[in-house]
Amino acid sequence: MTEDTARRAQSATFGYGDYLRFSRLIQERYGLHFPENRRADLERGVRQAFAASTCTDMNEYYRLLLNSDNSAVHLVRLANALTISETHFFRDAGQIDALYYHVLPQIIKRRRELRTLRIWSAGCASGEEPYSIAMLLRELLPDVDEWTITILGTDVNTEALNRARKAIYSEWAFREERAKEWRKRYFRRQGNRYELIEDVKRMVTFDQLNLVEDVYPSYESNTTLMDVILCRNVMIYFTEPISRQIVEHFYDCLTQGGWLVVGHAEHSLSIYRQFRTHNFTNAILYQRDDTGIEKCPSLSAWPPAFPSFFPDTAPKQPADMPSSIPVAPTTPQAVTAPTSLPPQSVVEASTQPEIEGDHVYIDALGRLGHVDPIERAQELLCYGRSEEAKTLLVKLVNAGSKDAQVYALLGQAHANLGEWDQAARWCRQAIRLDKLNLDAYYILALVLQHQEALDEAIDMMKRVVYIDRHNVLGHFGLADLYRSRGQFAQALKSLDNARRLLDGCPDEEVIAGSGGITVGSLREAIIHQQQKWSAEVVER
Repeated sequence: MTEDTARRAQSATFGYGDYLRFSRLIQERYGLHFPENRRADLERGVRQAFAASTCTDMNEYYRLLLNSDNSAVHLVRLANALTISETHFFRDAGQIDALYYHVLPQIIKRRRELRTLRIWSAGCASGEEPYSIAMLLRELLPDVDEWTITILGTDVNTEALNRARKAIYSEWAFREERAKEWRKRYFRRQGNRYELIEDVKRMVTFDQLNLVEDVYPSYESNTTLMDVILCRNVMIYFTEPISRQIVEHFYDCLTQGGWLVVGHAEHSLSIYRQFRTHNFTNAILYQRDDTGIEKCPSLSAWPPAFPSFFPDTAPKQPADMPSSIPVAPTTPQAVTAPTSLPPQSVVEASTQPEIEGDHVYIDALGRLGHVDPIERAQELLCYGRSEEAKTLLVKLVNAGSKDAQVYALLGQAHANLGEWDQAARWCRQAIRLDKLNLDAYYILALVLQHQEALDEAIDMMKRVVYIDRHNVLGHFGLADLYRSRGQFAQALKSLDNARRLLDGCPDEEVIAGSGGITVGSLREAIIHQQQKWSAEVVER
């Protein structure tokens, strides 16, 4: 950009009317949402794209975008200026671990005879994500060259796609530990930059695709019968109706049992309702829910009401245990699972712990031990072993237990298994036994939210924060419920309550009862939601 061009771009008047019409245009064409609090971002991008035109003012530039023979070219240039393309290799370790240790091996096993895999990175920016998947597959498949593998990377930003095709990256793209280690095998150094080796580069194809306007699934765009779709940190820039439309298209693009991976701040009980939800350590993934598909083992199937799994919050596991272990949905005052309990998927049937009437069991190392049955049930729930937990808890009820926590945990076990009516019944029984049982109110609120009984769900979550006004997860859950009702002012108030409870707490501190969420991760999620929901209040 020359000095004269830059001066012309900065001197052009950009008033409130310009903000309104350009924001409406970019939302209609690309789905990008620029509320009032992002007006400066929109203006910056418009001025940057305006500078590449020969227009003298914003009125002329707007007409150029609408009516000229070259409007498509200029719209793409504007979209490039408005979209963020910064990412890095193996971003979000929890999601990468879930793919590497669970999802991809399951798909590979199912496809072993056909030897075909199809993966789509939607919103791939400069290519780090699809190339990361290619490297994972090369690690998992010794005979990778004998497979027919499609890894498609799409983005609306043509400049980012050009960088992706070159596959040359700076040091900043290798922030994750896995990236630094694997760089030795898959990259060649060129001065202070790194070029991806050809064997990995040729596994990925790139194409421009507009998630709002283009047609998919489509054979023409090669977006049919996908085993995995990754669309991370893209839908946070869309309105909820547009996000819902995109997710519906993704569902149709997936093969039976296919998986959808979205960003940590993009989870929603309503938008992904047609999917089966799976919880891993620091990751929530969605699976197309078709009858008769093979289910991934050792997963719990019930999401919390908020994005409760964030990067880099997993408790450290012993060296002899896999680094990705399924975790059940968290509730207030949940007991942190001890690392001595192995996940069900890696324990032989002959060594599965057994709990008899006196609660003596044998662990995976053959050691005898004694455990409180309620603690044992909590451990089983933490590792997604809900059927076992349910069996144990029912034994306690049949033995005459009147402990409200037993009934609340039974509610959680049934909820994990998608047995909503039974879950609600056990939670209500727990509340009858103990009017101050936080777990029962919290679980019941989430169950009712899933059943779309929002008024009662809000009432239950209000009781959580009434009993314990310092319960940050209760305030955060209440905010999500208000948002589901479209009550954004109340939602923002609850978010502010949650944020104030985190004030003064160090970012690295783990929130009690959260299953490993750090203060910094939750604070970041709150800030993002405050910005997004504030815009909704203004627009209403």
